Amino acid sequence: IARSQLLRPFPQYNSVSDVYGNVGQSNYNALQLSLQQRLTHGLTFNFNYTYSKALGTINGNRSAYIQEKNLSTTDQPHLLNAFYAYELPFGKGRRFNPANNVVSYVIGGWQLSGITRYATGTPLGPFTANCNVPQAGTCWASFNPNFNGPVRINGAWGSGNVLGAVASVTPYIDVTAFVSPASFTYGNTPAMAAYGLRNPHFFNQDVSISRNFQVVENLKFVFGADAFNVFNNVRFGTINTNITSANFGKPSSQANLPRVVQFKLRLEF
Repeated sequence: IARSQLLRPFPQYNSVSDVYGNVGQSNYNALQLSLQQRLTHGLTFNFNYTYSKALGTINGNRSAYIQEKNLSTTDQPHLLNAFYAYELPFGKGRRFNPANNVVSYVIGGWQLSGITRYATGTPLGPFTANCNVPQAGTCWASFNPNFNGPVRINGAWGSGNVLGAVASVTPYIDVTAFVSPASFTYGNTPAMAAYGLRNPHFFNQDVSISRNFQVVENLKFVFGADAFNVFNNVRFGTINTNITSANFGKPSSQANLPRVVQFKLRLEF
């Protein structure tokens, strides 16, 4: 038996696994605000905002012997959601009712509604590198002590060439801000958000417009159109964080759906 094996606390076992170990913790703190308008003069809305911070030791560790408290992978300091619906004030029984019955019928009965959502991007990381820590865990990149200047380069995410002959040819993080750690060291960047780097923020606007056609007292048709991501905003994702990769700092996918428009026809009775 090798001498190193005899020095183990339980040399008769090749390995010991802690399958259900209680080895992590997380916490979440938030300020939540909500504003609601009940249906008044055809208008109703609900606005809510959350300011929060999520921390934990469950976002990955360099070693089983190193517990690190970092930003959570789900940390999003700012979250905003708004829903609103408005019955346009035109037509019979509304504030503006044209004397012409045909005009009143055409412009009356319309409703406009929408959902607006915004969220801060989640932390980016971990930043990986070449390392030599045999049988002792893994390592992350280190900060380059000689680096100065902006870490984010080439403008906003996706503002460069992302559709060229070679997809994602523009990097958005300066690789010289990082270095691989020395042998037998774990690197000194945190698990998440080195240099405060985050994934792109999320913004989405959905809009719906519909028209009610009252056929008889208990029968009506509803016609309308819905537009999801009406402004066709692109949110890039899968940003490479391996400093040894040629694709470092480049997004390789779209994290949201493109604009979708659908028409609807519904019978209510």
